[in-house]
Amino acid sequence: MERDLDRLLSPRAVAVIGASPKAGSVGGTILQNLRNCGYQGELLPVNPNYADVQGLRCYRAIEELPDGIDLAVLAIRRSLVLGAVETCSAKGIRNLVIITAGFKESGDVGARLEEGLGRLIAEHDLQVVGPNCMGIIHSSPEMKLNASFSRWFPPGGEIAFISQSGSLGETLLECFGDAGLGVGRFINLGNRAGLSENDFLSHFLKDEQCGAIFLYLESFAAPTAFRRLLSEAGRRKPVIVLKAGRTEAGAAAVASHTGSLASPDAVVDAFLRQCGAIRVTTIEETLTALRALERGVLPSGRRVAILTNAGGGGIVAADACERTGIRVPPLGAGTRQRLEAFLPPEASLGNPVDMIATAGSADYERALEVVLAETDAAIVIFRPPLVYHEPVEAVADGILRIVSENPDKPLLVCTLSEGEAVQSLIRRLWEKRIPTYAMPETAVDALSVLMRARELKEEMGFEEGALPRDVRHAQRTVERVLAEGRDGLTFEEGADVLSAYGAAVCPFHYAASLDDARTFVESVGYPIVAKVDAPGLFHRFEQKAVITGIRNEDALGEAMDRLREIIAHLRLEKGRVLLQKTLSGRELIFGMKRDPSFGPVIMFGIGGTLVEALKDVSFGVAPISSSYAERMIRSIRAFPLLEAFRGQEAVDLAPLSRILLALGQMGLEILQIEEVDLNPVIADGRDTAVVDVLIKLRAPAV
Repeated sequence: MERDLDRLLSPRAVAVIGASPKAGSVGGTILQNLRNCGYQGELLPVNPNYADVQGLRCYRAIEELPDGIDLAVLAIRRSLVLGAVETCSAKGIRNLVIITAGFKESGDVGARLEEGLGRLIAEHDLQVVGPNCMGIIHSSPEMKLNASFSRWFPPGGEIAFISQSGSLGETLLECFGDAGLGVGRFINLGNRAGLSENDFLSHFLKDEQCGAIFLYLESFAAPTAFRRLLSEAGRRKPVIVLKAGRTEAGAAAVASHTGSLASPDAVVDAFLRQCGAIRVTTIEETLTALRALERGVLPSGRRVAILTNAGGGGIVAADACERTGIRVPPLGAGTRQRLEAFLPPEASLGNPVDMIATAGSADYERALEVVLAETDAAIVIFRPPLVYHEPVEAVADGILRIVSENPDKPLLVCTLSEGEAVQSLIRRLWEKRIPTYAMPETAVDALSVLMRARELKEEMGFEEGALPRDVRHAQRTVERVLAEGRDGLTFEEGADVLSAYGAAVCPFHYAASLDDARTFVESVGYPIVAKVDAPGLFHRFEQKAVITGIRNEDALGEAMDRLREIIAHLRLEKGRVLLQKTLSGRELIFGMKRDPSFGPVIMFGIGGTLVEALKDVSFGVAPISSSYAERMIRSIRAFPLLEAFRGQEAVDLAPLSRILLALGQMGLEILQIEEVDLNPVIADGRDTAVVDVLIKLRAPAV
């Protein structure tokens, strides 16, 4: 249900329950913050011990408050919270910020109290922030609200900041202020007994005064809803996420390579990319990204021009661009001729363009106009030389004139300093939201963020692959296995499930005797592979239950004898000897593992016996689109091995994408499947076939 949060964030009257005149008290600090920030609405303190607080009439009880209060902030003892919430509801106060701690974060007693709070919220349809939170802040020309005990009140801006942590949230507010970033809304979620990040995301994505959304999260309240919100509205504005912590570890033993390789952090990376969010991993990276995105201009391509008056800085920037896949192309002959017309002979007219230390504001302005005509973005490096004959603000003004003429092209400035000599230039650029950085590598990182944002917008527009499949047939196979008390499928059963989802399996045969094997070998030819197949035998290779390179009947007979001995040694009552045609091509791995937070996670990578050592894999969270499936394939480091090389044809990527789509659909539709491991899958220029199948089941939830 979509919520109307206008009166929560822009209340006309605020009651502070637990307001106090005592210095340092939480309730008193919140009331003082509301008064000091410039809030223009009515303030109503509530405390039975005082007749007035901070010069305001104090009400003895919530019941005595007048009607028409939009927001109540609760800073009272834990034991009083549930009663106060019920009384607020009876007074018609639906918006609450519960500062009080001591709920589920404090142990069993607190957890039971929070369960009771949750029931009250649902019963009375309340909009509650917290408990155990710092509060909320709204700073805009229309509203000045500091309903928190934060020491920092931002001056306003287009950034909405949602934080799961109160203390880190306040730290970041201070960092944003020092960096000149404009935060207009701050929400500390606390324990999320009521409203979650998804409720505020929904609101801020539609708020025209909000240009970017930043979230600090330690967990996701509802990943599916989070993804839906961004998929529907993420194109409107950038969403940046600093995700800390790890998802919960699954309780079941990991049987597959997918399960062992799908670290929580790798899954979060894939999930956020599919949502269209930009993930950052440090506070420094957060500041870089937000400053770059604040102006809201994304490049149309990956070509950048670098202008500098310090040759070394330009070289460092160019090297950083190469590392991040940003192109620094040579400038065309026409562009070089235009630059020669006004730059000194000593200037270097490649890319970077080194205008040497004597370059003035007019040189910067004209050169920037010239190079932007044939590139998608520009990095301008300016460090005032020891002797400089004009104000540095003149350089900023020249840059700003070109920016106004090229509103669709990002421009980033590097000063090679944070000293007093460049402060007036930085302030002038910040006023117009031009991202400015001290070091060239940071400016390149910022440009990389802008390019990631553009790519994510292009990738959005989620289209779920609609592969033909026979879900009922696959479901019947799985249910039959579970009815027999097994949690693992045989190769034949796995092939049956995969075939129902359109995945090709290599030719195979169960051989009871050498005579039985001859018929299969005559149909497929040597060489062949022999292996033990049994329910619950998840890792054949480790048990030496796979024999490859069988090229004649004598070798086949010996292999079958050895495998029967292994079956007897391992006491595999239903063990059988499985024969397969030997296929040649690239060895790949596909997998699916059910994550406790995100659901079915899909994996792709280079397969074989060294997959866990190489860890060259990519992930996606189901459902995935066909375009994301191809991105998964292309993103592994070893992707060039799938292209044409050394006489081998390039692998057709379409069948690989179909397998990934099939695994995603299978994970969503057959809930009893816990893990799938297809390793190896052999692919060449013509065919793709699954050679080994591991499918582990779980009992359905009761």
